[in-house]
Amino acid sequence: MFDNQTNGFRTWLVGLFASAINHTTRPEDRALAIRWLSQSREVVASDAGSMDKLKKLNALINSRTAIVTIARGISEVASNYRKSSLPWSMKIALPATLAAIPLIGGHAAGIAAFGGALGVPVLLLVFLGTAGITSIIEAVVTSPEARTHIADIIDVIVEDERLRRASAQMKAAMKEQPLDPIRFSMPVEEMALREHLLSMDPFSFEQHSMSFFHRAGLEAWVTRKSNDFGVDGFATHPDGLIIVQCKRNSPSNKVGRPTIQQFKGVVEEQHAHRGYIITTSTFTDDAIESATRSHKIVLIAMDDLVRWHAEPPHF
Repeated sequence: MFDNQTNGFRTWLVGLFASAINHTTRPEDRALAIRWLSQSREVVASDAGSMDKLKKLNALINSRTAIVTIARGISEVASNYRKSSLPWSMKIALPATLAAIPLIGGHAAGIAAFGGALGVPVLLLVFLGTAGITSIIEAVVTSPEARTHIADIIDVIVEDERLRRASAQMKAAMKEQPLDPIRFSMPVEEMALREHLLSMDPFSFEQHSMSFFHRAGLEAWVTRKSNDFGVDGFATHPDGLIIVQCKRNSPSNKVGRPTIQQFKGVVEEQHAHRGYIITTSTFTDDAIESATRSHKIVLIAMDDLVRWHAEPPHF
């Protein structure tokens, strides 16, 4: 029962933080808020003592006027939790649950005991922990309103703990001219759909391909600038990085084994969760055989891509 209540509190608080950030009027303030959360996550995850963590978290809140405003809004709603949509049983248990967080010298402090309007979000960040703060960031960056400053958002994403094993060069490639995926309007009839996909310019095809990852709830983007890795798009999965290579080929131009082998090397070297090669043609038998030697490589030929339009994929 206690675990259920704690999880319920965390879900409510994640929504509270995300809502406060998404309702800011300026896109640059949302970008600042994402950076604030990212820095706060680092503090919470550090080996610093409890008092040092509290001081650093409080300093981060006070670093910008926009963050102070967001924090005050969170504090006001959290302090009036009895008027919230939480179930009554959770409203009764919330003070005791927050008071059970060890903060300073083995003692505990709840919302009331911590004191100060800005002390409330500090306490809540400690309660949420790194996983909860990550959930807030993800809730914000998947909001269409928050994506205006996508470069700033990607800058935060590449520092995510799940991507810690990617090389500095790959992280730099991920940040090169990032742009949103775009789900282009497509014909419903299959043959017309195939012809339309084949007629797309390569970059539009990349944006369209990455839109499937975005629609599945993953943070996804394309890079306008070519990179040494041959990667066209990226997506973040709960289990790590997904990298995507798009081949807008004619039906007779099959993707061969050398492409698969090179891509496999990139996937393994970057410790990626999965690597997708999406093409408007097909793959040679040697290419398919090479891909089957790694559980991380997924081949999407034209037939598969057409199916994605009718049956949205899960990743």
